[in-house]
Amino acid sequence: MSENDAVAGPLAGIRVLEVTQYISGPFAGQQLADMGAEVIKVERPDAGDPMRNYASGKAPLYGPNFTAINRNKRSVTLDLQSPDGIAAFKALADRADVVLENFRPDVMDRLGIGFEALRKTNPGLVYCSIAGFASDGPYARRPAFDTIGQALSGLLYLFTDPDKPSLRGPTLSDQVTGLYAANAIQSALIGRFRTGVGRRVDVSMLDATMSFIPDAFACYTESNLEWDSEFRAAMSHSLVLSCANDELIAVHMAGPEHMWVRFAEAIGRPDFVDDLRFKPRAVRIDHWDELIEELRPIFAAHSRAEWVERLVAADVPAAEVLRIPEVLENEGVRHAQMFETVDHPVAGPVTMMRRAARFDGERGPQQQPPALLGEHTEQVLAEIGFVAA
Repeated sequence: MSENDAVAGPLAGIRVLEVTQYISGPFAGQQLADMGAEVIKVERPDAGDPMRNYASGKAPLYGPNFTAINRNKRSVTLDLQSPDGIAAFKALADRADVVLENFRPDVMDRLGIGFEALRKTNPGLVYCSIAGFASDGPYARRPAFDTIGQALSGLLYLFTDPDKPSLRGPTLSDQVTGLYAANAIQSALIGRFRTGVGRRVDVSMLDATMSFIPDAFACYTESNLEWDSEFRAAMSHSLVLSCANDELIAVHMAGPEHMWVRFAEAIGRPDFVDDLRFKPRAVRIDHWDELIEELRPIFAAHSRAEWVERLVAADVPAAEVLRIPEVLENEGVRHAQMFETVDHPVAGPVTMMRRAARFDGERGPQQQPPALLGEHTEQVLAEIGFVAA
């Protein structure tokens, strides 16, 4: 492997044919692209991935939701309802290491480009299908988006206040599913390098999201402890409190008793250590709501900056709860160099995240901004001897 390949990523030389839309599939493809794989995104000729239109962007069909999860890919438009489009897709699949799709069950088979059809001419192909539910299960035909995966997995319940239910926060099931899919694909590629044989990989949103919260299930199956939206916070001694000027601070003491002692001393309440409401740890967990009420006026009396300084000095994990614009200005984030701005000839400056992993201390080479719809159709088809028309 050359030095350039090492910087580019361990998947340099792997070709991925991604025929996905919305979030889970594209996010999986982006993980592979970030690791150096060549990812060719196949889209509909008319409007492409629906995420292109979720919010107005810097160019037509170039919304921020789309650009967030489609960097480092080439875009090819193919009409998969036409014989020519199917022929082009098959030719691309014959030259691919991975095919990644997130259609409903049987769609790819009905088009004649499912796993069994493609493996006949490419036996080393790793074929990954992402779906809401198992394709052979009772929910196989049910539609599913992120919130459905969160709901049925139990994850959404753990984020919901039962007295004031309201959906909040980002998509989690989608991204978690994409991460599990990317990991499974890379595992299958390692197996193929050893055996020469590809395989089919199926990842459902329901399975992936449940896998993401194993401790909630283990607490119930092994100890009959049923989590609600506050259980984990009490068990891990995690807090979010308002300081002066309504600034928010987060604290996470975890399990060690010495951490609780240092916290009590840092906030000027060493008496909490011997308070029978909060001693020992199991009793403290049972009285967690009462402890929080005790803490509210204490933290409201001082600024967040003062609390962070006092707690960190006491070696208690604490941090400011930042808004997204504040995150971008944070000195720790700036040091990490997680963002990069490059110029797109049509969209202008495009700011992208960089891969989270570093290899030999490097984030990797300059990234390619998300592609315009069909931007690389002629180029990619010419590489396999097809005329775009």
